[in-house]
Amino acid sequence: MRLGGFNQAGSRIRVLASAIVLLVSTQFSFAQTPSSALVSPASEGPAPPPLDVAASRLPAKDPNAISIEGWRLYPTLRVYSLYSDNLFFGTSPRTSAGGFGVTPGIVAEWTNGIHTTTLYGNLDRQTYPTNNPIDTLDGRAGFTQRYEALRDLIFTFNGNFAHQTWATGLQSSIQTAPASPVSQVLPNGDTLLPNGTIISPTGQVTGQATAGGSNVPLNVNPYNQYTTTLSVDKIFNRGILSLSGSSNRTDYEVQTALSTRSRTYTENAAFWLGPAVFAYSNGSFGTVTTDATSVSTTSYRAIGGFGTDQISLFRGSIYFGHQGSEGGGSSASGDVYGGTIAYYPSQKLTLTGAFDRTINIAGTGAASNLALALPGLTAVQVPLSASTRISSATLQASYEISQTWFTIWQIGQTWIDYVGSTRRDRSLIFDAQLRYDIWRDMSITWEYRYRSVDSTFPAVSTTSNTATVGATYRF
Repeated sequence: MRLGGFNQAGSRIRVLASAIVLLVSTQFSFAQTPSSALVSPASEGPAPPPLDVAASRLPAKDPNAISIEGWRLYPTLRVYSLYSDNLFFGTSPRTSAGGFGVTPGIVAEWTNGIHTTTLYGNLDRQTYPTNNPIDTLDGRAGFTQRYEALRDLIFTFNGNFAHQTWATGLQSSIQTAPASPVSQVLPNGDTLLPNGTIISPTGQVTGQATAGGSNVPLNVNPYNQYTTTLSVDKIFNRGILSLSGSSNRTDYEVQTALSTRSRTYTENAAFWLGPAVFAYSNGSFGTVTTDATSVSTTSYRAIGGFGTDQISLFRGSIYFGHQGSEGGGSSASGDVYGGTIAYYPSQKLTLTGAFDRTINIAGTGAASNLALALPGLTAVQVPLSASTRISSATLQASYEISQTWFTIWQIGQTWIDYVGSTRRDRSLIFDAQLRYDIWRDMSITWEYRYRSVDSTFPAVSTTSNTATVGATYRF
């Protein structure tokens, strides 16, 4: 039975691969064209591939960066306060707490145009005066070495260490490497700096990248994570191909039986089919081994479809694919399909909608400690061993109020039907952010996030309200 699921999946993937090559996935999305004022984790769909190798791919330089012996330094300091009526998004007991945090960080970058070296590190300290046992001291450090052998051939190696105090209940079945802070040229020509600032080719600030926290339930379970990644990017005439492989080690300090090691491989590509339409796909393949049981689980998710460049005020994409897993004497698989549409009524406003349908039909076997890979905004984790049909829809609005005020709103809803059961879960996330740039190097951000899970199964339904206000200074 296990092999049967993979044979069916393999035949579908081969058919899919014969029609569409694998797409390059993007790390950031854009709030408008031609520039972005506020960048969020939510995606507007696959980025169009390049038409040709650019004459110059060097990122713009920030004139305000600290320069020392050829190195450009980007120090940052963030201070913030937060309150949540259900901090860990649990069912019982609910932890209501208010806290304060401080996050110093620094990125150092050196480049001669062919070789680029990036060193980075940060610490995040959170203190909860009324509940000291949940205080956190997290951190991250690493390096990235980029070698541009040719203008159309780039090799990148990254090593990353992270310590986290809070952990999710399930680990992801496909453990992708975390994004590293490096300077990169965005498709619209702007440059995303390591500190998150977006500048134009002339050095003018045009936007700021924002990051979101975890949406799923958490618990106090400290762990250390070690990750290495090697990637290769090849640009063709009217197309791009990207290959990457990563190795990950996660060591839990208390619940050591949960410690894992994993490997993940991705192959992505996109090619123009005409003046406004391109073919794309995105594939990931990963293996996770749990130390306590030595059980290895192999999972994959592969999609392919078509996307468009901006046509009038719209840009969209559709995809279809397959996902599956095998390990511990059981297997699961199912189809996936969905799409995105972005609407640009003005240069200051962008509306984006996305839909995804993921089917996972599992065989008999033990419960899995790994979660199904799901796109979009969702407040729940679904184990690989559960047979489910999952539909998710997301809507995002990004608006530049003025040259100093920006806002972004997101709402995502997920419906989870458990096959062969009367259980049905529904998760809802609403997130609103407002940013005020006091001056070029300092901004204040307000954020409100509402999360809920409504289930027909007992002891699953819950809600959470979280408010955060913080100030970030970039030296």
